[in-house]
Amino acid sequence: MKNDLREKLINAMFEAIYTKGYHASNLNEILKNANISKGGLYHHFASKKELTIAAIEEVLGKAIFELWEKPLEVEENYIKNIVACIRNFSQHSEDENTAFDVKFGCPLNNMIQELSVIDDEFALALQSVHKRWHEVLQKALENAKDSDECRSNFNAADVALFIISSIEGAISSAKLFQDISCYNRSSQELIAYIKGL
Repeated sequence: MKNDLREKLINAMFEAIYTKGYHASNLNEILKNANISKGGLYHHFASKKELTIAAIEEVLGKAIFELWEKPLEVEENYIKNIVACIRNFSQHSEDENTAFDVKFGCPLNNMIQELSVIDDEFALALQSVHKRWHEVLQKALENAKDSDECRSNFNAADVALFIISSIEGAISSAKLFQDISCYNRSSQELIAYIKGL
């Protein structure tokens, strides 16, 4: 029961930050939406900031696992699976059961833009999620090189960062124009680049 309350709080906080932003998120409204008292909040978290860090680490961390780590836990076809992960985002953004919605963009990118410059602890939590995504991609690219699925004369760490940056930019364009086809068109160019490695 205690863990259920904690999870409800984290999910309500994440949804509020994702759809409204941290500064526009009212803690009383979040508690009301989660049907939890202030006492319930302070039993689990000392502050809105602590709750936000938990939402970053746990909700975004889980998303990285589901969207990237789990699909790339393979022993072959690394490039093919990276491409599948990129394509799958547009499907996830239209699935009501996921934390993503194209009209709000990428929660990681949104939070980086809003929170990373206002607090070092927020920045560290966001860096941790970003690093996790980067490490998963870098490992898959290195495995692809070792398996002769692609050429070997590129820096896997740099390419992984380029892929993440391209995905984040494509999602931002889709958010701006409220059109998932912006993501799809941009990602097709990224996929062509990856297949050419």
